[in-house]
Amino acid sequence: MTDAPGPLIATADEQVIDLARRWCAALGTSPDVARDATTARRSWRAASAVMVGEDLADALAGSGVTRREHVVIVAREPSGCWRVAVELGAAAVCGLLEEDRVLAALASALDGRDEACVVSVVGGSGGAGASTLTAALAVMAGRRGFHSLAFDADPLGGGLEIVLGAERTPGLRWHDFATTRGRIDAGSLTDVLPVHRGVATLSWARDDRGPLPPSLPAVVTAAVKGFDLVAVDVARQLDPTGADLVGRSVLTLLLVPEEIGAALAARAVLERLRRSAPAVALVTVARRGGIGPVAVAEALDLPVLVRLGHDRRLRAAVDRGQGPARSRTVRRTASAVLDALGMDRP
Repeated sequence: MTDAPGPLIATADEQVIDLARRWCAALGTSPDVARDATTARRSWRAASAVMVGEDLADALAGSGVTRREHVVIVAREPSGCWRVAVELGAAAVCGLLEEDRVLAALASALDGRDEACVVSVVGGSGGAGASTLTAALAVMAGRRGFHSLAFDADPLGGGLEIVLGAERTPGLRWHDFATTRGRIDAGSLTDVLPVHRGVATLSWARDDRGPLPPSLPAVVTAAVKGFDLVAVDVARQLDPTGADLVGRSVLTLLLVPEEIGAALAARAVLERLRRSAPAVALVTVARRGGIGPVAVAEALDLPVLVRLGHDRRLRAAVDRGQGPARSRTVRRTASAVLDALGMDRP
């Protein structure tokens, strides 16, 4: 019987190497160490997991390595690594003190189960359209052949079910998990959630919008094991639950209408996001007579990943239960995000 390949540590930073070796020892595995991109590239595909130091991240991304599961970037300044994290397909960008997150990622790799790409969407101001983009990401990922989940974590929002037109689809809602205790099996979760037009949803029933249940962590753990993409609608107030969700996300999208008031409001939201989110990208929402995407980017000191154009027919399509993907503009925006994440057809 041959031993399974162990993790790979790709960095020349001795402090990161020492920490990574300790993390691997805690899980009973021995890593290989590559102190340059050329050496790391040789073991890139075979390793069970890869911990990349920020010093080699750009070089690896530029060396043509393919995207793979179970990549974690370990960085002294995590907020500056999101673009290269997307290029490498990293599941997380962790600081040197975030031992629990790194251990969770390593444990997932060693038990042989893949995790979903988690993307959070947060409105920079009220009415930005976070629910619409969240739903569209799940729909478009489903059309590309991925098993996707639209995950509603905003108790005060309009509800992802309504946006998708799935409110009459049978399946469990948040109130059904109110008394759940302990571990939730990933396969069981995927079996019991509503599936509408190929997209699973986890939201509230129209007449029962209570708080998120105590079982949320177990539900999230099962969701990331049971799906390929989990698109999360997170409340912009960013309470501890929201902060934890964006902390688990590969990328958090900050959705900001191209208006002065919205850009100013988004500054406070962005400040909160940067405390928790490994990577934040800006999506601007076109407004007739608005200030434009460049002004919003300058106000927030954040580059624009993609612009969501105006579509006067979008609201009517959602009201008729046709879903956000009825809009070509929304489809293009969601597709651009999936392209940036490297989520081509599996």
